[in-house]
Amino acid sequence: MDYYTWKMRRNYPTARKRRKANKEFHIRGELKIKGKKDDMRECKVCRKILPLIAFTTYGSDRGVYDLRKYCRECHSKQRAEVEIARKTAPPKPDRCARCHKKEEKLQLDHIHGSTTFRGWLCGTCNTGMGKLGDNLEGVLQGAIYLENDENKIIETLHKVFNEMFARTR
Repeated sequence: MDYYTWKMRRNYPTARKRRKANKEFHIRGELKIKGKKDDMRECKVCRKILPLIAFTTYGSDRGVYDLRKYCRECHSKQRAEVEIARKTAPPKPDRCARCHKKEEKLQLDHIHGSTTFRGWLCGTCNTGMGKLGDNLEGVLQGAIYLENDENKIIETLHKVFNEMFARTR
């Protein structure tokens, strides 16, 4: 068997899955949207089960648009929170508030469900904290996962806290 035939056979199941997935779409205006028109989806924020029309689109894969994981109403509330937090935020510094790396494109970080500004973060720090739940409990669960020794976690916490506090003086 030549390389081309082997490559095609190896990739065939994946290509077949992609084609099948792209066939399940419906039309909204002039856009092809993933999923059937009468499908329902749970909003990851309010946990309501809603029809697909309640979700906005983003990006496209070969002309078929995907839907956000949160409904239009939750998306609008979240955008309004960010805009109010942005108005009360101090000017952007040149360094990330967490890792202190020099970064041109800092992102606004705020407490979700409120308009309280927390700081300006680089994309990596903002994404990382968000994926850990955007709260202290999630970050501590990650720390416990990485290190099972409670004393070592507390020792490291004090060290990091003192280093960060020294930077703010």
